[in-house]
Amino acid sequence: MKPPARFLILLVAIFAFALKPSRTTSAVGFDCLYECQGPICSDFGNKADFCQELRAKCQARCSGRRWWGAIAYSAPDKQYGWSYGWNTIRDAQKFAMDKCTKTGSACKLWIWYENECGAIAADGNTVTWGTAGSQESAEQRSILECRKAGGKNCEIRVWGCSKM
Repeated sequence: MKPPARFLILLVAIFAFALKPSRTTSAVGFDCLYECQGPICSDFGNKADFCQELRAKCQARCSGRRWWGAIAYSAPDKQYGWSYGWNTIRDAQKFAMDKCTKTGSACKLWIWYENECGAIAADGNTVTWGTAGSQESAEQRSILECRKAGGKNCEIRVWGCSKM
């Protein structure tokens, strides 16, 4: 082999090694997703709601990107503020509170979430929340919690997903 050919092979080998994905980045890849989902939900034939939600959360987590969202709500006047797509929890919380206090008289930060969805359900002064991998599931959980807390006419007041 001629010296320039050896150099070329060495150069290709270095690039191949340098470009090899790390465990985290390859885990949009397999390792991270499998570890996050576990053996039962890693079987994509399993269509259980729990697995569908877990897959959504794991895909977001294993992508390496953290998306934060938050919801603030004012029960007396049914006003709210929400945020999504923030890099930090503090920024997501501040944005939601700032939006809520523009129109709400008694805003309270109720919920914050990472790489998932959240929802607020209320019946008068009974206010509850739920999180999940999808909007629909977050809403169902918040309604269920509202009913557990004694609400009779629980309604979704606001929802948001941090990864919109």
